[in-house]
Amino acid sequence: MERPEADAVSVQKPETVVAVLMELSAQNALLRRQVAELSARLAKRDERIAEFERRLIRNSRNSAVPPSQDPPAAPELQQAAPSARRVGRPAGPSGS
Repeated sequence: MERPEADAVSVQKPETVVAVLMELSAQNALLRRQVAELSARLAKRDERIAEFERRLIRNSRNSAVPPSQDPPAAPELQQAAPSARRVGRPAGPSGS
């Protein structure tokens, strides 16, 4: 309600003023219930989002999840760099 509307109501009969106040009070109560309901729904959604984010972070490197269950965005496992050491018997004279 804007100021001109409030001024117009204030010069009315007391019954009219009371009726307007009662209507505004009912609207206020309805809006408060809606805000409470929406706040509860938002809190539940925040909890779900947090759980999904925790699940998204898990992969085979930081949990018991097998590599086949890694999400597509999970970092790939890096293979160890090959060493400079040669494969096979050590060089040098035979020892027997």
